[in-house]
Amino acid sequence: MEARPYLSVVIPAYNERERLKRFVPGIVKFLQSKGQSFEIIVVNDGSRDDTAMVAGELSKEFPMLRLIDLNPNRGKGGAVKAGMLDARGQFVFFTDADQSTPITEVEKLLPKLERDGFDIAIGSRAVPGALVEQPQAWYRALAGKLFGVGTKIFCIRGFYDTQCGFKAMKGEVAQKIFPQVTSNSAIFDIEMLVVATREGYRIAEVAVPWVHDPDTRIPYNMRRAVSIWLELFRINRVQKVFRALKARTH
Repeated sequence: MEARPYLSVVIPAYNERERLKRFVPGIVKFLQSKGQSFEIIVVNDGSRDDTAMVAGELSKEFPMLRLIDLNPNRGKGGAVKAGMLDARGQFVFFTDADQSTPITEVEKLLPKLERDGFDIAIGSRAVPGALVEQPQAWYRALAGKLFGVGTKIFCIRGFYDTQCGFKAMKGEVAQKIFPQVTSNSAIFDIEMLVVATREGYRIAEVAVPWVHDPDTRIPYNMRRAVSIWLELFRINRVQKVFRALKARTH
């Protein structure tokens, strides 16, 4: 039986052929330089371009890469969930295809799991030491701040940044958490943290650099804003957040 890799890297991909070609070789080179075994799982989320073909070509060049091909599109949360549950690593990690936070920053997260006794380590753009090199447009930033307030009211407190797409955890923790995550949306991270907190896992929030890519796969508009708020309320209901908070106060 093949030995368990040290690290699994999950990359959700929707119409990401160019970014995969651009960034995967560098990710492989960096991880190889660390001298630990690893696997890369590209989850093609029903792309309309040839993302799946590109990932297949990359897997021939880099045998440690494999493809999960979802069809139809599930959404970012569904893609990450599929990859995390399929991952075999001692530690599992997901990162965005655009590398807004570069793969090198995983070196800040893994010691939290290996050395410091945390179960999960999440990248953060909002704690001291974080560096936002190219901020979002003002309206996206404002919407994000308002949504952050809503997140604290309806779902979870204690985190400065729930949405940075750069998170690592122990393999067995991922296998416990992700079956309970029901959100396929871009805010699945919130539900993941709700579940993790309820399960009693220790979570470290770690400052990372981040560069906003204007060519985002998650555009902002009023319809999307409404759907995200509705999803926040749904997570609150499904995970019985208010009921749990009430129980803790009695």
